[in-house]
Amino acid sequence: MKSKHYFQPKDGKLNLENCKGFQDRVKLLKEKRHVLMISEDTLTRSEKQNRYMWGCVYKIMGDELGYLPDECHQLMQKQFLKYESQGEWFVKSTTKLNTKEMEEYLENVRRFASMELSIYVPLPNETEFSYEVKK
Repeated sequence: MKSKHYFQPKDGKLNLENCKGFQDRVKLLKEKRHVLMISEDTLTRSEKQNRYMWGCVYKIMGDELGYLPDECHQLMQKQFLKYESQGEWFVKSTTKLNTKEMEEYLENVRRFASMELSIYVPLPNETEFSYEVKK
């Protein structure tokens, strides 16, 4: 059973963002040895950004163009996340983007949709969107 809990050390002490959630999770553990790993948060794209990308951006584009959201995703990754290394072309995954890079990517996609495809994609605060994140 894995879980992530965020904290920021203050004066050398653990300052959990959701202390009750952490304590509730510990209560569910069996009484055996566990490992607690600490790593710096890389601020990868947020779940909300991911839901907006799939449930709004790609949905609107797909509905207008007749593509599935996954097809829109692949086309936009090729358009905005491709890079060259040692003479070969690669496409970076959005799962590797931090929150700032993700917003830049989404802005590029919205601009492309508007200017090249005449498709308006609302900003996250201008619309309601839902997308079930599959686990």
